[in-house]
Amino acid sequence: MRGLHNQVAVIAGGGRGIGKAIAEKLSGYGSKVIVGSRTEEQYLGTAEQLRQAGGDAQGLPLDVQDQDSIRQFMQRAFELHGRIDSFVYCAGINRRLPAEQYTVEAWDEVMGVNLRGGFMSCQEAGKRMIEQGSGSIVTITSMMSHVGTPNQSAYAATKGGILQYSKVLAVEWAKYGIRVNSVSPGYIQTDLNAHNFKNKSFTDAVLSKTPMGRFGGTDEVAQAVCFLASPEASYITGICIPVDGGFLAGHQNIVMQ
Repeated sequence: MRGLHNQVAVIAGGGRGIGKAIAEKLSGYGSKVIVGSRTEEQYLGTAEQLRQAGGDAQGLPLDVQDQDSIRQFMQRAFELHGRIDSFVYCAGINRRLPAEQYTVEAWDEVMGVNLRGGFMSCQEAGKRMIEQGSGSIVTITSMMSHVGTPNQSAYAATKGGILQYSKVLAVEWAKYGIRVNSVSPGYIQTDLNAHNFKNKSFTDAVLSKTPMGRFGGTDEVAQAVCFLASPEASYITGICIPVDGGFLAGHQNIVMQ
């Protein structure tokens, strides 16, 4: 990907899963990567793996539910290279419960990581990008940003919220040379959800609604993020790229019939 070499990329939630794949892909394109995660083993381990592969990478502690932690993380990340060229918000959790059984505690937990954490993190990254007069932000949303499925009320609300928040940032911050976009992953196989893909009824149901007839890989999501983060997307802001094998297109058709 042209234009990513020597760029400074910061990833919140980059210690595992899709976030780790994004860190690996950006590093592979020559970006200087700073990985943030709440788990020390993850952020240090990911950074070490990237360095062993020849990359320039650092891992820093980050709790996206704590504003002071976010501020310290972003400041330390900025001080490492004196700028932040791209920021990716990939932190997220889910609690699956019927809507009538959802507790306030579970709702607040999901909101705190997915939406409130995204708000505070993008704001801190944006402040530094405003000062430097350039930057790219990519938020990782979800198919649940676009459609509703059972037992995901809080998750869908947060992912819909972060998508709309990203669009507002795109409109407000374009004048500062900052682009803000989103990527909505479909059913992507990771270590975290491996148990779901062992359930044949689950896989059959998903694949029947996925026109491409297969699940996605984390590297395919990461490639879309790299494109949006790169100068090759210099006239693109306020959009969302679904990386879902056509699921959303097919799902919408099913809903309308």
